[in-house]
Order: sequence, then structure tokens, then C-alpha cells
Amino acid sequence: MKRLVLSVMLVCMTLITSILTYADTPQTNDTKKLSLNQAIDEAIKNSTDLKVSDLDIEIKEIELDQAKRSEKKYENSDFSLGTVEGFQLDANMYSKAAQNALDEEKIKKDYKIEDLKYKTTQAYYGALQAKDYYEVTKNNLANAQKSRDNVKKKYDLGVASKSDLYMGDIALDEAKANLETSKIKMQSAYRGLNMALNYPLDTKLELTSKFEQQKFDVDLTKDILNAYEKRFDMIQINNNYEIVKLDFKTNSTKYPSNTYVYKTKERNVAKVENLMANSKQMVEFDIKSKYDNVNNNKRQIEIAKSNVDKANEVLRLKKLSYDAGMSTLLEVQEAANTAYSANIALSQAISAYNLSIIDYNKAVNIGTVR
Repeated sequence: MKRLVLSVMLVCMTLITSILTYADTPQTNDTKKLSLNQAIDEAIKNSTDLKVSDLDIEIKEIELDQAKRSEKKYENSDFSLGTVEGFQLDANMYSKAAQNALDEEKIKKDYKIEDLKYKTTQAYYGALQAKDYYEVTKNNLANAQKSRDNVKKKYDLGVASKSDLYMGDIALDEAKANLETSKIKMQSAYRGLNMALNYPLDTKLELTSKFEQQKFDVDLTKDILNAYEKRFDMIQINNNYEIVKLDFKTNSTKYPSNTYVYKTKERNVAKVENLMANSKQMVEFDIKSKYDNVNNNKRQIEIAKSNVDKANEVLRLKKLSYDAGMSTLLEVQEAANTAYSANIALSQAISAYNLSIIDYNKAVNIGTVR
């Protein structure tokens, strides 16, 4: 008997300890809360492409160190090679080329970061938009159900036709189908965001940012001048020009002007000069085009906001008119669909505007990277 009592007490103590331990253990929530900025940070942190970029940068650093050592070794030697290679070693051409390659690799990484920002923002807004679409279709279903119930009451009272009742049924079925479609699209959009974040595709996310219009206050002239110094394509062509000139100079030390080598190297310099001649104009065109795109998208937001206000007012009036027996259910449904479309168009306009700002900033600070 004593053994039985002790056994029961032991089981009770074990259960109590387990319950207390469970209570003290912090419970994990599988849903990740993310603002837009947090999502961008996560995408950058988890990017395997950026890790590869870091390795590429390390390789370029090794190559630069190797070039410097070779030049130093030649500089400290007691003899001259008397060759083009010797002249190039003496002019530090290899370390300059390696330094340029390293600088360009770092800019490539910056480009990848800006590209990640763009893609993550696009995916984040896509998920927000899909969620809004889902909520709108839920409201639309609720309204369709309410309208159908009202028609049924009027039909039972003999003040609504059978065709009105059928129209109510059709609208309700369409609303149910739209809700299912929107749910699938929302799941797909969230999966796309998880891919951008390099998360498991079915990670549950709670997005805390909303569709907010970003500020765009820039000095176009100043940005164009800065782009001449910052853009990858401008830096790359200037670096290339520096090396081509040095290559020509070191070769011309050995080869006279009537040789094939001299003529080829001379034309290489002329070729790069021709490429450089139009590069600034191309940069200016690119930035001004993206500037115009931002301002055009801003105007689209203003139009979309006005359309939302008008569509909501039309819907309100149509509902009142229908309740007074002066409009059909079809007219109410058409007004509801118009209001729904106007709200979706507004979120799309804000998304396009914010993305075009990122595109503009990328054009100013990074440019085209191939």
C-alpha cells in the first residue's frame, strides 16, 4: 500500500514539475513579423549571391597582392627585362589593373544589394497587394451575401422579381469564386516573398508595413553630375581607358609607329575614346528618363486616389438608390466592382511609384552592371 501511495505521489510530482517547466519555457510563434525595411535587411543577410560576391572580392584582393609583389620583386632586382612586360611592371600597370578590377567587383556587390532591395520591395508590395485583394474579395463576398439576403426578403414580400433573386445568386457565386482565386494568389505572393528572403517557402509572415507613398525630393542636375563619378559603367570605361593608354605607352617604348603592334595599340586607345565620347549623354538620358518615370507614377497616384473617392461615392449613391427602388441590383454590383478595381489600382500605383524611386537611385549611384 505504501509503495502504491509513493508511486502516485511520484507521478503527481513529475506531472507538476512538467507543467511548471512548460509554463516557464518561452513559447515560440511560427509567424515572422516583418516591416519592409526588415525584409530588405533579411534578404541582404540571407543572400547566397552576396556571399559569392564577397568571395569574388577576396579573389581580386589576392590578385592585387600578387601583382604588387611581382612589381616589387622586379623593382628590387638588379637587371631590366628590356621587354614590354618589363616596362609594364615598371609602370605598375598590373597592380593598377588589379586595383581597378577590385574596385569594380565591390561596385558589382553594391549593385546586387540595390537589386535585392528592388526585388524584395517588389515582392513585399506584391504580397501586400495580394492580401489587400483577398480582404477586398472577402468584403465583396459579405456584401454579395447581404445583397442576396435583402433581395430574398423583398422577393418573399413580393416587391422584387425572380430575375433579381437569380442575379443575387449569380453575384454571390462569383464573389465566392473570386475569394478562392484571391486566396491562391495571396499564397503564391507570400511564397514569392519568402523566396526573395531566402526563407523556407511556406514560412508564415505578418507584414507590418503598408502602402505608403515615399518621398522624392532630388536635385536632378546634381544627381547627373554625381552619376558621372559614381556609376559603374562610367568608372569601368575610365578604368579601361587608363589601362589601354598605359598599354599603348609601354608598347610604344619598344615598337615604332610603323609596326603592327603600335598601330593596333594606338587604335585601341582611339576606340575607347570614341566609346567615352557619348557615355555622359547616355547617362544623362538614362537618369532623366527614370526621373520622368517617377513623376509620371506620382501623377498616376493622384488620379487613382481621385478615382477611389469617386467610385466609393457612386457605390454609396447606388445603394441608396436601390433601397429606394430606383436602381437594379446589377447596377449596385457594377458600382461595387468599380470601387474594388479603383482600390486595387491605387495600391498598384503606389507600388509602381516607390519602385521607380529605387530604380532612379540605382541609376544615379550604380548605373548599368554587366
